[in-house]
Amino acid sequence: MHYQIRRLAPSDAAALHRLRTCPGVVRNTLQQPFQSLASVQQLLDNFPPHIHALVACTPDGELVGCGGLHLAIPPRRRHTALLFLMVRDDWQGKGVGGALMRALLDYADNWLDLKRIELDAVHDNHGAIALYERYGFEHEGVARGFNLREGVYEDAVLMARLRFRPGEHAASTRPAEPATRPAPRQDRPRQLFHLRHSELDDAAGVAALMAHDSVQANTLQLPYPDENAWRQRLSDCKYSLVAEAADGSIVGNAAIWQPGDNPRLAHIAELGIIVHPAQHGQGVGSALLQALLGQVSDYLPYRRLQLKVFSDNAPAIALYEKYGFVREATLRGDGLRHGAYHDCLLMARAVK
Repeated sequence: MHYQIRRLAPSDAAALHRLRTCPGVVRNTLQQPFQSLASVQQLLDNFPPHIHALVACTPDGELVGCGGLHLAIPPRRRHTALLFLMVRDDWQGKGVGGALMRALLDYADNWLDLKRIELDAVHDNHGAIALYERYGFEHEGVARGFNLREGVYEDAVLMARLRFRPGEHAASTRPAEPATRPAPRQDRPRQLFHLRHSELDDAAGVAALMAHDSVQANTLQLPYPDENAWRQRLSDCKYSLVAEAADGSIVGNAAIWQPGDNPRLAHIAELGIIVHPAQHGQGVGSALLQALLGQVSDYLPYRRLQLKVFSDNAPAIALYEKYGFVREATLRGDGLRHGAYHDCLLMARAVK
């Protein structure tokens, strides 16, 4: 059958509501059961500009599938999009998914010039995984306990399709064996520091910390950090710690945050740590990580703690492995750094 592919519109609310509440769609995506029509209409009336959504309709106009590209917002990941796809239960196996995939990939390749399209699929959604493989998506790893479904935390298969031009994708330098932590530095006395909760007045200190070339290179932040932007970020982040030296300077920062507001991912928190280059190997990162892990374990409801790290950042990888983080996936070409797209590792630790 030939399907009409067009952009999702506010007038599609009733049909999209029917699609999103199909039992099979709820089971195999991150949709919630018992969604209200009003909530779907509100979504469409205020649709985010960084999400490009298409629908598949039968010749008589009936909406039977929806798919889209969720563009990454961080500037160093703007070459990336997260793909999503839903097909109504009674239209499975009739070519709807394939029609949407062809349209979405054409849109991504020829109009958005995306380099990396990624997705996650519930581990037992074999039909969808086979469809993605047929259109060039490759397995990158498995996120353990990622998706809450019917009371069980299910694994998600992580897949991606790459479209880099020659020379754009830097070869992975991920070590085959567990990374080795650097020995404590002996060239200077260990500097005393203490940990405390971050305050808005720490924005200048954190921005100065982020201004170091090596800190920028090993995060997804931009050069020339803005103090006001960091003030807003510290205001938004509920769980942020700083390591303060005896002279009052900020020598480290660590934070955890939720990756989104989807209730089925509410058990997940993401983690980030930065340390002043002069304090590498002095225990700052370990102290920050221990403190955050204790806070999550004892006082917060998260069950899964995850992070990304560039695959060539061996000292950071070793630190995370020391505290129980496991490499789950190699995300190829995930982050832009010095003009090339570099691999990142997804690492995670079960907290409870």
